[in-house]
Amino acid sequence: MKKGILTKCFLTLMCLMIGCGYLKIVSVAGESESADRYLSKSGMSVWAIETLDRDVRQYIADELRNSGGKEWKAYTDIQTVTVVNSEQDGVAFYITVFAFQAESDLRFYAVYESSTGIMPTGNDSIFLKVGDRFEPYEYGGQVWYKKTGDEGWIQGNMLAADCRTPESGSFSGRQLGNFQRKVLVKGCVYCYAAETSGDDNKITVEYTHTPPKENHETGIYITIVAVTLIAVLILRKRE
Repeated sequence: MKKGILTKCFLTLMCLMIGCGYLKIVSVAGESESADRYLSKSGMSVWAIETLDRDVRQYIADELRNSGGKEWKAYTDIQTVTVVNSEQDGVAFYITVFAFQAESDLRFYAVYESSTGIMPTGNDSIFLKVGDRFEPYEYGGQVWYKKTGDEGWIQGNMLAADCRTPESGSFSGRQLGNFQRKVLVKGCVYCYAAETSGDDNKITVEYTHTPPKENHETGIYITIVAVTLIAVLILRKRE
């Protein structure tokens, strides 16, 4: 009798675990599909949606949805200028800008990703500037990273502009990454703005990667230690 009760309890527990796992999978899939549908309803093209990976797609959709019920529409009347600066050869980045409008409010999302491993050591920066057709009032963003060859991205820091002017905001320092090994990085920087009567609809985004400098002092120190050890050994042999 007791064995039968234990068996039923065990089977019930297994069913609950399997059911919870299934619901979690369905929930994650639903979130991704919901983000696709939401962005598609805004008028964003299928091609543009597919250029975004799941993390960034979900991030932008959630950003727009959490804006107090505004009906955002894809906004294409902008000119974009994207620049990547790096002192390190062979570094490849891409930057894409997406825009949405709800009445006189606009949101710009600059999505960037490295296609080669880099080592951000707290010296990288992102600069976002808007033309006089727009009046920016808030900046933010999110960064992700992973090792080369890994499948899943790890969510990193939320981004906050540490320097602002009336027409621009910039992000810099360790919030963009502080790693001792090469990683792939991606991020989404946003700018909230109000539409004005200006004519300049240009959006400029610039990413600057500053690789770690070689520590020449360490090399000199090692050389001095090596020479000292050799001198000590020679003197000992002479004794």
